[in-house]
Amino acid sequence: MEDSWTRFKADDVFNGMIELCIWYPTAWGQWLSQANHIFRRLRITSNLEEYVVVRHIIFKLEVPGTTELHPAGFLFLCPPQNFKSGPFSSRWPDCPAYWSLDPSSSDWLTLEEATWLGFPAFQCTTELWGKSWEASVYEGLRKFHLAKGFDPDTQDVARHLGHPLFHLSSEDDLSFSHSESVIPKAAFHD
Repeated sequence: MEDSWTRFKADDVFNGMIELCIWYPTAWGQWLSQANHIFRRLRITSNLEEYVVVRHIIFKLEVPGTTELHPAGFLFLCPPQNFKSGPFSSRWPDCPAYWSLDPSSSDWLTLEEATWLGFPAFQCTTELWGKSWEASVYEGLRKFHLAKGFDPDTQDVARHLGHPLFHLSSEDDLSFSHSESVIPKAAFHD
């Protein structure tokens, strides 16, 4: 539509799933060339294998079928850009989708109205796909970088290889507590 929302006829989405995949272009070598630096900056010294470099995120909106008769209506989905909260961060928008009886989308139904009219509630889930490495890999990289004359606690290897440099999301907050929202029912994949 003109406002970048997508309209579906209700009958076309019942018993269906709509997915949005957001890819992050990080090459594994870029991460591995500076991982020890990032871990040092964040004061992370153990359980390194529990940290994942996100490759892509899949936002899923499931619309269950309905056994009841339902009105002829429409499901409106927000534009994909509404899921981006920064250049390298994503989250569910406040309103990812809504039901309407009006094909122009000017009259949103509240959850109560939609339920009363027989529209099913949709369910939002999130999948994160990424890669992690054993702690021994990071220790091996540390030794290899030292043997090649680089300080593994800096980004010198990444600079030498011409990789883009990773920056902390906040130089003041050295934790991973910068999450912008709770991800509903997240599933992590390696």
